[in-house]
Amino acid sequence: MQVVGKKVEHKAFGQGTITNHSGNIVTVSFSKEDKKFIYPDAFANFLTFKNQSAQNEINTICNRQLELKNAQKQVIQEKQERRQRLRTLKITANSQAAFNIDLNDLNEIFSSGTVSTGYYLSGHSKGEPRVPSKLRPNSACLLTGRTPNTPEKERRILGVIMVKDDFWGDLCKNGIVECHDQYKIRLNSNNSMLYWDYFDGSNPLPRWGSTVFKYFSNSMMQQILLDMKETSQNVEEERAIHAFYQYFCDINHLPQLTD
Repeated sequence: MQVVGKKVEHKAFGQGTITNHSGNIVTVSFSKEDKKFIYPDAFANFLTFKNQSAQNEINTICNRQLELKNAQKQVIQEKQERRQRLRTLKITANSQAAFNIDLNDLNEIFSSGTVSTGYYLSGHSKGEPRVPSKLRPNSACLLTGRTPNTPEKERRILGVIMVKDDFWGDLCKNGIVECHDQYKIRLNSNNSMLYWDYFDGSNPLPRWGSTVFKYFSNSMMQQILLDMKETSQNVEEERAIHAFYQYFCDINHLPQLTD
């Protein structure tokens, strides 16, 4: 908006003319002295244009700015409320989940930031998306898989993703777990961490079964993260895993162990 040269009225200084506009500062020349004001904020409280058309335009600008500030405040407030909820989150014993992933779907999982829970295979909900009722903001999704024609005992850990910090599994009716934007680790394809090293798969042979995911303990997920860090391929990956580990321990109220 072009404001230089326009006549204005101030509640205390009377009539004046805008002589300069630089960034968010306008200079107004009054009868006795020049004054500087913040633009456009001053027009919401102290200044008004003599020209009604100019005043209508500045009102629109001020209203738009006010809406933006209120939206920003709302975002900050929601973040603060979310942090408070996380700090007081009640932790359940087995709120982590290991997923059976088709290796061809791995790129899509990390690009979309979502992972599917599959469908109920029996009962009155047969064919409907499986509700991940135990997954909460403290949950991690451990991604596992094996290449075709390899035995189940060679199932590898492919990566891990925290769920979003506002995700509640009991409200997830479409079977799509929304993952955290920041805390996600995709392990190098040469990684040799085997899933069944952490779970009893010797009775008599490892068997995954037909479900897409299985729940397991928070302490086991903590140990897996420690081992991920120990076997990381490079410094950058190690830092990412360490940041993930710190967040995981904090949100699950777990002491940080050393590897």
